[in-house]
Amino acid sequence: MVKAIQQGRHPLDPAPGLYGILIPTMAEGMPPPDPRMPAPALQHRPIARLPARFQRLLGCLIGVAAAYGITRHLTALPSTFLTALLLAGSSVASGRALAPWAWWGVLGAGCGGLLGSAMVVAEKIQATDPREGLSLRLALVGCLMVAGAIGGRSFSLDAAHPNRRPPKDTLRAASALTTGIFAVLVTLTFLHSGLDQARTVSSRLSTSLTILVLALSGPGWLVHLLGDRGQRLGQHSRSGCSPTSSGGSSPDNTG
Repeated sequence: MVKAIQQGRHPLDPAPGLYGILIPTMAEGMPPPDPRMPAPALQHRPIARLPARFQRLLGCLIGVAAAYGITRHLTALPSTFLTALLLAGSSVASGRALAPWAWWGVLGAGCGGLLGSAMVVAEKIQATDPREGLSLRLALVGCLMVAGAIGGRSFSLDAAHPNRRPPKDTLRAASALTTGIFAVLVTLTFLHSGLDQARTVSSRLSTSLTILVLALSGPGWLVHLLGDRGQRLGQHSRSGCSPTSSGGSSPDNTG
């Protein structure tokens, strides 16, 4: 009280440090803040984002690991069917406006699924009698041919659209990524089982991967050529039927 009189204020007035806290809260009908709670500025700190290259790498690794792990542990036909879905979906989404990490994740899922199915197909064909597995082999090739046709049509549309990613960039990145995954699988097999097993896996995987890639690229390239030629014929027919190119059909030439 004596200290309050010395400071020139009434003894019943609150201390100066509490005045700015109690008066506004009492006027607004709110309880005073709890001093044990952290300050609001400390509750919302900005989260540090990874650099762009690490985001792309992380998205690619997640896509490859997830697709390879799933397709590797399925039987031959479900694994190939899932890979066909992944490849068709990735070909459709590759030309769209995606975030870099999402684009690489989609591409990694397609390539990882292709390598996983190639491993399963190589083991299945090796263990099956050639005279008994004809229907299975036809079903595997048919699934990939349908996926390749969808991919060729998607790439044809992307090539005709100026605001989409060019198909050559997607194919170049997919080829490099597939080669890298192939090398990693052979190297891991060498570290785990030795040189002979790595040579066997490399030979089987190379053979099955060649068959699967051909089943994809053949129909895809054919559909792409047909779509490109159809677009050119459509543009030529529209230009030939325009009023300015037809003689005597324009209003200026009418007498």
